[in-house]
Amino acid sequence: MFQYKRLGEILIENQYLTEKEIELAVSLQKQEKKPLGQILVEKGFVTWNDIATALSKQYSLPFLESVAEIEPDPDALSILSKHNIENWRAIPFSKDEDRNLKVLIDQTNSLPSIKRDIQFITGYTPSFYIVSKPNLDYLLKELFGSAIDSVEDLKSSIEVTSGKPQAVMELEPSAQMGDIDKESTADSAPVIKFVNEMVMGAVTQEASDIHIEPQEKNVRVRFRIDGLLRKIAEYPVKLHSSIVSRIKIISKLDIAERRLPQDGKFFVRVKGEQYDLRVSTMPSIFGEKIVLRLLRVSNSTKRLDDLGLSDYNYKRLSALLESPYGILLVTGPTGSGKSTTLAGVLNQLKAVTNNMITVEDPVEYSITGTTQCQVQPEIGLTFARYLRAILRQDPDIIMVGEIRDKETAILAMEASMTGHLVLSTLHTNTASAAIYRLVNMGIEADVLGVSLIGIVAQRLVRTLCDSCKKKAPLASEEMEKVATQLLPGHSEYSVCVPEGCQRCRKTGYRGRTAIHEVLIMDKRIRALMLENTPERIIEENARKAGMRTMFEDGIYKALMGITSIDEVKRVAVE
Repeated sequence: MFQYKRLGEILIENQYLTEKEIELAVSLQKQEKKPLGQILVEKGFVTWNDIATALSKQYSLPFLESVAEIEPDPDALSILSKHNIENWRAIPFSKDEDRNLKVLIDQTNSLPSIKRDIQFITGYTPSFYIVSKPNLDYLLKELFGSAIDSVEDLKSSIEVTSGKPQAVMELEPSAQMGDIDKESTADSAPVIKFVNEMVMGAVTQEASDIHIEPQEKNVRVRFRIDGLLRKIAEYPVKLHSSIVSRIKIISKLDIAERRLPQDGKFFVRVKGEQYDLRVSTMPSIFGEKIVLRLLRVSNSTKRLDDLGLSDYNYKRLSALLESPYGILLVTGPTGSGKSTTLAGVLNQLKAVTNNMITVEDPVEYSITGTTQCQVQPEIGLTFARYLRAILRQDPDIIMVGEIRDKETAILAMEASMTGHLVLSTLHTNTASAAIYRLVNMGIEADVLGVSLIGIVAQRLVRTLCDSCKKKAPLASEEMEKVATQLLPGHSEYSVCVPEGCQRCRKTGYRGRTAIHEVLIMDKRIRALMLENTPERIIEENARKAGMRTMFEDGIYKALMGITSIDEVKRVAVE
């Protein structure tokens, strides 16, 4: 018969501590409001291994000192939901045909009830193996990719808003795929919990996008993390319609319309941070594919010198910002950090003598001292309509989130030619390509030549993990390429390469930074543009005038040990 005993009693009985030491630890516990085990370890009375060994002896449970060789069987793991694994701190790692289940634990407080619940929920008979708390934490992070929050933490930390960020409702604790059955509907608690957990997981892992992809036999969930898609989970096809309906409901989409693509949005608040989720649905042969883009609405903006610009490009961009009027464009694909760069530029320019107004979709950063506006196309409040209104507000600096059409482009050019500094973005691959994108929109070359002062093109590259990157000589085939890219003061032919460790989840990379090219519109570039010169010739002349391409900037950052050559090749063209 299992008899529960307090941790202090167990440690005394097994001669790890004296009664006086326990009394002192309990006294400290009351002051510091921490678990007793944590107090004992922090104060040096015992180690986590001592605690695990004592529990093992007390309850005659096997003790595993190391978990390095343990690779949980996916079939065994799937028997318990992630919610129960985290809440009980119990990891099933092996099962057999006789319905026996081996489970790792690091505490015995609730062992009888955990054993009973596992038997009741799964029909398996569990046998328990004790491991230390750090080892169990390590396995949980390996399995689920992020620090584990308790159910209570989740209750208090997640909120969701449909449409506008005013009427906030609290989400329920996270749920698991195993908790959803074929009877689940869009309004049932398991479906709601599953969607909440998916969003929470994406936020925790700093994903930029969630992809929900129906396939023939299952539905795949992938997160885009540091620019690359990673498979997170799968769930049965029979559950897909309920999950799609739930997402449509909170995004204010038509749940009955499954034949046509739809776009919507909703807001979540996680631990005080608000996120804007843009939802796109698209019919496919196996059902509706959904992509959710996560945009953090931040109250803290980076300054220009925090944006990863090389010293060389920082000076070039700073020179452009000294212009009192004209239009400065930041270009790149979706998710390349254009909004972050513009926010940094605005931070650099803000002053009590400037009237700065932005029109965005959505507002991603809160910038003090700036009037920020968000477009609402559903009521006709577009970029172009806002721009007309802004021009009557006596602005000095105008930021237009994106030039999407001819009307917005014309208004932005007119504003830049009437004494205003205009900042905006375009979707082009290079700085020189932005010129022809605007010409193709219908902007006259002579108008563009007068108004456009410069273009910043950028991409995001993954940064090497500082914990595991290692220096390596350049491969011989790379030597010649890099020799032409070496910048003054950098004569070493060596770079850093990714290794992979626990901190970076074996990828070798942690976080991202930008690589840039800054094109300054000088007389020569303007003349070539008026002659309708090919983009390649404009780029060649821009390089002669001092522009470093994104590839060259990337090579520089690889030589500095910030990123890798392979990563630069992945995102930039030589």
